[in-house]
Amino acid sequence: MITALSSLALLALSSIPFGGSLAPAKTSAQSAIAEVEPNDDPLSAQEIPFPGPGEKVEVQGSVAAGDDGSFSEEMETFFSFAGGVGTLHDWYVLDPDALGKQALGNGPIPLKISVGWEGETDIDVWVGTLVDDFLFFFDGFKLLSDVRMASLANPEMWPRGDAASESIALYLQPQGVTDEEGNPIPNDGFGRKLVVAVQHFDGPPADYTLTVENGASVAKQDVIFNNERHQVDDGGITASWFSGPSGGIVANVYKPSRYPATLTSIAHPFVNFSDVPDPTGQPLRVIVFTGEDDGDGLPGPPPPLSQANILFDQEVPIPGTISPQEGSRFIGRVNDITIDPPITIESGVVYVALQWPEAPIEETGVALALDTSPVQYLRTFLSTDEGETWGRPTRTEDLSGEDVFMNADIRARFEFGPAPASVVRSKAQRRSHRVVRAVLSRQPLSVTPISR
Repeated sequence: MITALSSLALLALSSIPFGGSLAPAKTSAQSAIAEVEPNDDPLSAQEIPFPGPGEKVEVQGSVAAGDDGSFSEEMETFFSFAGGVGTLHDWYVLDPDALGKQALGNGPIPLKISVGWEGETDIDVWVGTLVDDFLFFFDGFKLLSDVRMASLANPEMWPRGDAASESIALYLQPQGVTDEEGNPIPNDGFGRKLVVAVQHFDGPPADYTLTVENGASVAKQDVIFNNERHQVDDGGITASWFSGPSGGIVANVYKPSRYPATLTSIAHPFVNFSDVPDPTGQPLRVIVFTGEDDGDGLPGPPPPLSQANILFDQEVPIPGTISPQEGSRFIGRVNDITIDPPITIESGVVYVALQWPEAPIEETGVALALDTSPVQYLRTFLSTDEGETWGRPTRTEDLSGEDVFMNADIRARFEFGPAPASVVRSKAQRRSHRVVRAVLSRQPLSVTPISR
């Protein structure tokens, strides 16, 4: 069930330190790795090397019904309405920090992950990260991938094969961040290792190839992927929709993996809740502005809008909505908003912001989504004074009582080099189409601006 929060707070963090040619990814020297059993749960997953910039890593494995495996606590809970997801059989973990001098800090790392096989078998692939198992999930696994990628497609891939994006920019939770009392924030040291689970869903035993490609450029002229999608939400599985604060602005900060980059669209999951008007066509303020490169450290707060380099500031009509009546296809769906004209970014970071209307939701139907995932990217900011001061949205963890930072469901798409002539969209659909519940919170969000 998608839950909603009754309130949202912001913590003061004064103690926290602050086009080219298309090149194929090269297979690393450690390619064609053989699966090694046991690799039956995320905490004992088989370690495979994270591919270096411009490289890919391949794993040859086999999977069959009845193989040993484990359950994901999060996914079993979420999909309890459909009888759960079932056993995830083969687990792999990759550590981007192990790249040493080639490591890309807190990201972004443009990635494409795929699993392909021969025959009539139905295999699914799930992508996630490790989290603090004592605080969040006993199995230590937090889903990152779109739930909708579990389809009848072959190969299965992240990003989904029917999506327009060729890669997803992976961000990592910054390490060593402390609260006002000097204590590490929840999940510190986790949220940086990538976990891939391969599941045999149906059919005969099968041999498969797992491929992980790192699209970071080795040379300035190389472009591994033509475009990349940036997001810090988990595809909607832990999304909550908020009706305000009235006039509040929520922003995500992103950094293209290379320059120049062209911002062509943003995306957000707009929902038509049954007891308020359909927000389709309602004007929504979209703001795009730039800031200095945050390097490998903690992403800093946005500059005051009155002093910012604003590249786009328009009210655009909400293009449509998604509906919980679509069942599990609802999860991971978003509504695209075209940035017209597109914006070219030559350097630095990009803040992508949406503003709640001043009018109440009873008149507009507009609600914006934030992700309650325990992976704290610290890339989401909230303002209630027209962007002059900013804070970080948090929630209180039910079991521990600790404050956990939230991530806005605002995505961005950057293009590099020539755009693809066309996108082939798969017609494969999720097997389950039961209704998913999306709950709306009408409580306003409170704000405590962070120290600058």
